[in-house]
Amino acid sequence: MSVPDDHPAVDCLAEFGASDDLADFDEFLRVCAELTGFDESELRATGMAHEHHRTTLAHRVRDDHALVHLWYVGAWPGETPSSAHAYDQGLAWRTFRADPPGTAAPGHGSWAEAPRGGEDQ
Repeated sequence: MSVPDDHPAVDCLAEFGASDDLADFDEFLRVCAELTGFDESELRATGMAHEHHRTTLAHRVRDDHALVHLWYVGAWPGETPSSAHAYDQGLAWRTFRADPPGTAAPGHGSWAEAPRGGEDQ
């Protein structure tokens, strides 16, 4: 996943004229892929696509920022994550290749090993 520096800021919902077009699951994924910079298969791989779709449909006012927030944080802005799974599958953790705090037990003695992706010094 990477969004090029020259990627224009896109108001994806404006191109529909009405956010009701997000009721179609495939269209929802297409829009979210464009907004987040992750492709549709990566969004599906989180296991959150249908839950995030339901969350989006439950809100009358929908905008690009709320959709991005939902995918990266696992919660609609101003709300708590809908589940622990929504939190630990947030795209924020995938973006910087980290485990969400409190969700992955590193195991006894892990302090003696280099962090995942880290180099020995």
